[in-house]
Amino acid sequence: MIYEPKVSLIEFPFKSDRSTVVDEVKLSDKGLDIIVESNDWKVNVNFDVTWGFRVLDELDLCEFWKECDLTQGWFFEVLEGGWKALENTRGHFVSDKMYKHREFLIVGLNECVSVLGQELPKVTELTSSNKSLKQDS
Repeated sequence: MIYEPKVSLIEFPFKSDRSTVVDEVKLSDKGLDIIVESNDWKVNVNFDVTWGFRVLDELDLCEFWKECDLTQGWFFEVLEGGWKALENTRGHFVSDKMYKHREFLIVGLNECVSVLGQELPKVTELTSSNKSLKQDS
């Protein structure tokens, strides 16, 4: 079964480019935190409540490339044809029937993160890493 994805770009003031990567994914009692960074910025994307997430290499998400690439942006809501649609083919995937999840996709140069949640996440700018500091000679 082939799913044709339909997505909507969700814009943040942090513009994507070919250096945008998913640096870290962490699940804790404070929710799901995803660190995304580029050469120009670094942010924490926090989902307060999630029902699931998956991290895949971008090669495993080729069907999304037409609409979801780093020239378009790095954060999308998947409206149709994504991971949620695939899970809904299983009769025992009951949580979506109970809660009507929203699906979000964070795109990085290598890894991508799909998240089943209810609300848009909180995005917080983090201090730039030392790797962008240049020392005068």
